[in-house]
Amino acid sequence: MRSSNRKLSLPRLTAAILAVGIVAAVAATAGVSGVSRASDENYNAKSALLMKAFGTTQNVPKPVLAAVYRAGLPLSAAKLNLAIKCWKENTCDTGTGGKVTVALADGFGENVWREVTHMEYVLQALTYPEIGKIIYTSGQNNTQKQISDFRSLVAQGVDVIIGFPDAGEAMLPSYRDATKKGIVVVPYTSTPGGTPGKDFASFVAEDLCQLGKNFASVLNTQVKSGKVAFLGGTPGNGLSKAWQGCEKPALNKNLQLVGTADTNWTRQGTTQAMSAFLSKYPDLKGVSYEYADGFLGGVAAYQAAHKPLNLVLTLRTDEMGLFCQWKKLHNPNFKIFYSAGGNFQSRLALTAAMMKLHDESVPTTLIVPAKMRQVTGSTCNPSIPSQTSASTLVPDKVLAAMYKK
Repeated sequence: MRSSNRKLSLPRLTAAILAVGIVAAVAATAGVSGVSRASDENYNAKSALLMKAFGTTQNVPKPVLAAVYRAGLPLSAAKLNLAIKCWKENTCDTGTGGKVTVALADGFGENVWREVTHMEYVLQALTYPEIGKIIYTSGQNNTQKQISDFRSLVAQGVDVIIGFPDAGEAMLPSYRDATKKGIVVVPYTSTPGGTPGKDFASFVAEDLCQLGKNFASVLNTQVKSGKVAFLGGTPGNGLSKAWQGCEKPALNKNLQLVGTADTNWTRQGTTQAMSAFLSKYPDLKGVSYEYADGFLGGVAAYQAAHKPLNLVLTLRTDEMGLFCQWKKLHNPNFKIFYSAGGNFQSRLALTAAMMKLHDESVPTTLIVPAKMRQVTGSTCNPSIPSQTSASTLVPDKVLAAMYKK
């Protein structure tokens, strides 16, 4: 669902900034409880933020705790103003005089999910006084541009590169080259192939197989028996294939999987797919899908078919628009369970890279913790843009400043 198929027409960004809290203070005293001597990371992440992002506080890796701790540091009005400036510009001087240059090499950046993920990275970078320059590139869903952007960053001699390698294995030679030159490279969400810990420092990712099993567990307990269907994204994409391949065998014997359909991760595609399922299986009881915002198209399919939306829906992402629509429907037979949107993965990647830069021990694959959560009336937050995630660690006031009309 990070595909360019869901490019959005976004409001023009303004420089109007909202003040939030006080100046962030980064722990700097070696030997203080919870603080690493090498990189001054603090692992005392706020439980509320862990629950917001992952739905759990259990079995959270240390680099993730460090990243979420930083996400909880407050910002002054001046620092927030700088965050918006850095988010709007491709290259930004943080004003700290720090010697470290970091870069986010994005496969493309032209939708809300990517933009919020970009802001997560900017906010995280601004918690490190040693970071003096922040760079961002968008490959605009063009493989050659993604490779060119990455090589340009290597030529500039940046210290850290994180990114969503949409071009997949086409990026691997560039990743290897950067690693050989001593640049700390940490991709997130999508793999460029190769070997983490060798071709690049680490890889931040979900356990997609476990996601599929989590989906199955919800359907097994909530639906118990009857017909269910799977929705995926673009034809043949690895993300859909991974969770679907693990969910199918985990379904109990009383659940009948009646089919799988592609949606291209669009609302229109989801409407078409669900309309086809409903015409053949009007008694459908459960659906698993990655993309919450896309299922607004599923809601439209039910409305067009004049059928009650009596369904258990399991989702990977958690865009607010669907959850607020669910609240408006007031249908107790429509139940939604979700994992996480994953915007925060850029934060995790940057902190893992900074720890590696300081010779800290970092897992070669950093698995993002996750737990399924049920949507309730309090999940809907109408004060933030409808296509932003419930689990993002970007504060609401920052989101409001980003998209102020």
